[in-house]
Amino acid sequence: MSISDQFSWHRAALRAAALAAIAAALASCNASGGGNQVSNTLASTQTPEASDASALQGTEVQDPRAYCPKTVLRAGTETYNILPDKMKKDDPEAAKALRYRATITEIVRECNYAGSVLNMKIGVAGRLISGPAGETGQFFMPIRIAVTRGDEVLYTTLTDVSAEIPPGRTNSTFNFVESSVSFAKPESENIIIYVGFDELRIDPPGLASKIDPAKPAVEEKLPKLN
Repeated sequence: MSISDQFSWHRAALRAAALAAIAAALASCNASGGGNQVSNTLASTQTPEASDASALQGTEVQDPRAYCPKTVLRAGTETYNILPDKMKKDDPEAAKALRYRATITEIVRECNYAGSVLNMKIGVAGRLISGPAGETGQFFMPIRIAVTRGDEVLYTTLTDVSAEIPPGRTNSTFNFVESSVSFAKPESENIIIYVGFDELRIDPPGLASKIDPAKPAVEEKLPKLN
């Protein structure tokens, strides 16, 4: 079986598993109590149940029909290849030397309005495959989340997410939840949340990794994620 065929077989098997695991979380904007780790993590910080009157004092009642910006997996940023140190992806031997490949398969989001601020949780799930040598172990993946309004970046953060392929395995899965995405309440339904691997690791010039939602947004071009 060729290297390409091996990856194709692993991709098909792992995608089926990932889809089954997080299908419940994708059923609605407000994922709660799904049978997967991403939705369970989101649910663990949900607003208290209505029966807990004391906990709800001062809590804003949420409209389930309220605008919740869509998430987009930007083309070209869904896959991240881990190569040996100092080897570049255009190296003729890169395919044979590949250590790991990570692929984002699903994105889940949840919105919560608090006065003039929109708070969001973004859940990311994916699969891992070891390279031709069947290497196992822990590594890190740079995942970028960027909130945009046209060419304007309202919020951006880059997180090194830990992943692992256990000994004796050639594949695994990963999940990550960014629970502190906050920005000014949108006046129009024109917000897009971009998610993807960011190998360049470059923030827009002069833009803090997390923007104070109380301040006007800084007009910057969206950083390339690929």
